[in-house]
Amino acid sequence: MLDAVYSNYKQDAVKSMTVQTNTIANVLIVEDELVTANALSDVLSDLGYRVLEIVDSSDDAIASIHRHIPDIILMDIKLRGADSGITAVNAIHKIASIPVIYLTAFSDPEILEQAISTSPYGYLTKPLRYAEVNMAIMLALKKHHEDKLLQEALDKEKELHSLKNRLLAMASHEFSTPMSVIRLLIWKLQNFEEQLTKESRAKNLSAIQSAIKDINWLLEEIKLISCSESGKFPFHPENVDVKAYCQQLVESFETEDQNCKCRLKFQSHGKFHKLKVDKKLLWHIVMNLVSNAIKYSYEGGTVDVDLTCESQKLILSITDHGIGIPEEYLNSLFLPFLRAENVGSVKGLGMGLYIAKQAVDAHSGKIAVESEVNMGTKFTVVLPSAS
Repeated sequence: MLDAVYSNYKQDAVKSMTVQTNTIANVLIVEDELVTANALSDVLSDLGYRVLEIVDSSDDAIASIHRHIPDIILMDIKLRGADSGITAVNAIHKIASIPVIYLTAFSDPEILEQAISTSPYGYLTKPLRYAEVNMAIMLALKKHHEDKLLQEALDKEKELHSLKNRLLAMASHEFSTPMSVIRLLIWKLQNFEEQLTKESRAKNLSAIQSAIKDINWLLEEIKLISCSESGKFPFHPENVDVKAYCQQLVESFETEDQNCKCRLKFQSHGKFHKLKVDKKLLWHIVMNLVSNAIKYSYEGGTVDVDLTCESQKLILSITDHGIGIPEEYLNSLFLPFLRAENVGSVKGLGMGLYIAKQAVDAHSGKIAVESEVNMGTKFTVVLPSAS
């Protein structure tokens, strides 16, 4: 009798071959009828699936999930032991999101309602027709893949919304300082103009210009972050004399900030010529990395900026001898808003390295870091010339 049943199953399976899937999927069969389970396993193997295990109880099904995560579970509702397949699915979904197709001889409304509450991807009644089982598996895998992509998109949107809220809050805080400086100095110039010496007026105007520069910098950073997170990161390469341009950017720190606490040392190596890079993104890379090197250096220290041009690529290294970066932060250094615990009262959005990394990635380049606490940090950037 059992041989006849199995023979019919195999004949049905042969017919179902015409709709077999090319996608290999790992399957867990949870079934307390051994003949049914083995016949199903043989047919699925013939169709190209890989059956990880056959188990016959809720406990064994849960234990199997801890050993290896299948792509799909074929679950009987009535199992060996006290717990049903529905109970097993509820427990499994707390471990991992795996699509489930119920295979059962039960079709009464109460059981169906309980099964639906677990959000299955299919509900097939016995005796099984393997063409239907195969089609149900293919549809379930496709639907699960689509659901996964949708969830990832929703998670990304949620993350983006959170990022924008944090950025707005931090930017608002960062804007308040230079704006307060500008308001105070303008009030001082308006109300005490006659008492101020020429040198005092010049000093106040220089401070206003510095505050405006800080605001412009913040605006540029926020604009770039917004473009990056919206998936519309700007990349407009042009021929640039990289040696002259980078030297100009480095020198701007000393000419525009008379109180720069570090000595900047710029050196170039190799035969220089124009490379095709995005000038604005190169500005963000150099300005963020040099600015960080200055901020986290000790008073009177030196920041070394070395530029090498070779084989149509730019190699930029920026080395400071300051507070360094704790080892536990190095692997997540380029994430937004990350600031190491040893930065103290040094101000910042925690976005500079994130922006630098995005700008390097836009060039299909590489950025690496070496650092030791209280010894200093070295960033190395490699930018290939755009084709």
